[in-house]
Amino acid sequence: QREDAAQMHQFILHAALDIVQDLAWTTSAMYLKAIDRFNDLVVSVYVTAGHTRLMLLHDSRNDDGIKSFFQEVHELYIKILLNPLYLPGSRIASSHFDTKVRALARKYL
Repeated sequence: QREDAAQMHQFILHAALDIVQDLAWTTSAMYLKAIDRFNDLVVSVYVTAGHTRLMLLHDSRNDDGIKSFFQEVHELYIKILLNPLYLPGSRIASSHFDTKVRALARKYL
């Protein structure tokens, strides 16, 4: 059942990508708030200037916390991009990045 939930969460996020694609070109805002819903889950999105999409599937209504979370994750992402050893578009395999994002999630979500 837990594996099914993980697959369902991925499906929900992938289904929301079409909405994100449409909204990203029609607004100048980076934080797109809640763009899609499925049952009690909400998809919130943050689009960077380079059109990288940071997506969060959650069940909370803490818009300010979610926005702050996205802004700080964006700052971490920029630091990764500035690393000369990182190839843009490749998977971020840094355990330090993962640890920082999880700490931010505990802080804001």
